[in-house]
Amino acid sequence: MNKGTSISIGLQVGNQIVDLQIPNQVSVARLKELLLESFELLPNRLPASFELVVLNKPIHLADNQLIVDYPLGNGDQLLVKETVKEINE
Repeated sequence: MNKGTSISIGLQVGNQIVDLQIPNQVSVARLKELLLESFELLPNRLPASFELVVLNKPIHLADNQLIVDYPLGNGDQLLVKETVKEINE
Protein backbone atom coordinates (compact mmCIF):
# COMPACT_ATOMS: atom_id res chain seq x y z
CA MET A 1 0.00 0.00 0.00
CA ASN A 2 1.15 3.54 -0.63
CA LYS A 3 2.72 5.55 2.15
CA GLY A 4 0.05 7.52 3.99
CA THR A 5 -2.82 5.21 3.07
CA SER A 6 -2.01 2.48 5.57
CA ILE A 7 -0.52 1.89 9.00
CA SER A 8 1.34 -1.03 10.56
CA ILE A 9 -0.36 -2.37 13.67
CA GLY A 10 -0.17 -5.34 15.97
CA LEU A 11 -3.47 -7.23 16.23
CA GLN A 12 -3.83 -9.23 19.44
CA VAL A 13 -5.99 -12.31 18.87
CA GLY A 14 -6.13 -14.45 22.00
CA ASN A 15 -2.54 -14.99 23.13
CA GLN A 16 -1.10 -14.21 19.70
CA ILE A 17 -0.05 -10.91 18.14
CA VAL A 18 -0.26 -10.64 14.35
CA ASP A 19 1.60 -7.82 12.59
CA LEU A 20 -0.61 -6.28 9.91
CA GLN A 21 -0.62 -3.44 7.42
CA ILE A 22 -4.14 -1.99 7.43
CA PRO A 23 -5.76 0.69 5.24
CA ASN A 24 -6.61 3.91 7.06
CA GLN A 25 -9.20 5.16 4.55
CA VAL A 26 -11.84 2.59 5.59
CA SER A 27 -14.36 2.65 8.42
CA VAL A 28 -13.82 0.59 11.54
CA ALA A 29 -16.77 -1.59 10.48
CA ARG A 30 -15.18 -2.23 7.07
CA LEU A 31 -11.83 -3.03 8.70
CA LYS A 32 -13.58 -5.62 10.86
CA GLU A 33 -15.14 -7.16 7.72
CA LEU A 34 -11.73 -7.28 6.03
CA LEU A 35 -10.17 -8.91 9.08
CA LEU A 36 -12.91 -11.55 9.24
CA GLU A 37 -12.38 -12.36 5.55
CA SER A 38 -8.61 -12.56 5.95
CA PHE A 39 -8.66 -14.71 9.07
CA GLU A 40 -11.01 -17.24 7.44
CA LEU A 41 -7.92 -18.51 5.62
CA LEU A 42 -5.97 -19.08 8.86
CA PRO A 43 -6.29 -21.77 11.54
CA ASN A 44 -7.06 -19.14 14.22
CA ARG A 45 -10.35 -17.55 13.20
CA LEU A 46 -11.82 -14.40 14.66
CA PRO A 47 -15.04 -14.50 16.66
CA ALA A 48 -18.18 -13.79 14.64
CA SER A 49 -18.92 -10.71 16.75
CA PHE A 50 -16.08 -8.60 18.11
CA GLU A 51 -14.90 -5.08 18.72
CA LEU A 52 -11.46 -3.60 18.23
CA VAL A 53 -9.90 -2.08 21.33
CA VAL A 54 -6.84 0.19 21.19
CA LEU A 55 -4.44 -1.08 23.85
CA ASN A 56 -1.90 1.72 24.12
CA LYS A 57 -4.17 4.79 23.86
CA PRO A 58 -7.43 5.85 25.55
CA ILE A 59 -9.43 5.71 22.30
CA HIS A 60 -12.85 4.16 21.65
CA LEU A 61 -13.30 3.11 18.02
CA ALA A 62 -16.78 3.72 16.58
CA ASP A 63 -17.83 1.46 13.70
CA ASN A 64 -18.95 4.35 11.46
CA GLN A 65 -15.72 6.37 11.73
CA LEU A 66 -12.75 6.15 9.38
CA ILE A 67 -9.48 4.81 10.77
CA VAL A 68 -7.72 7.98 9.54
CA ASP A 69 -9.95 10.05 11.89
CA TYR A 70 -8.19 8.54 14.91
CA PRO A 71 -4.67 9.30 16.18
CA LEU A 72 -3.49 5.80 15.28
CA GLY A 73 -0.07 5.17 13.82
CA ASN A 74 2.55 2.59 13.10
CA GLY A 75 3.17 0.30 16.05
CA ASP A 76 -0.21 0.75 17.75
CA GLN A 77 -1.79 -2.37 19.20
CA LEU A 78 -5.41 -3.42 18.65
CA LEU A 79 -7.12 -6.16 20.63
CA VAL A 80 -9.86 -8.37 19.20
CA LYS A 81 -12.44 -8.46 22.02
CA GLU A 82 -15.30 -10.90 21.52
CA THR A 83 -18.75 -9.44 22.10
CA VAL A 84 -21.95 -11.27 22.88
CA LYS A 85 -25.05 -10.09 21.10
CA GLU A 86 -28.11 -9.95 23.31
CA ILE A 87 -31.23 -11.60 21.98
CA ASN A 88 -34.40 -9.65 22.75
CA GLU A 89 -37.38 -11.93 23.15
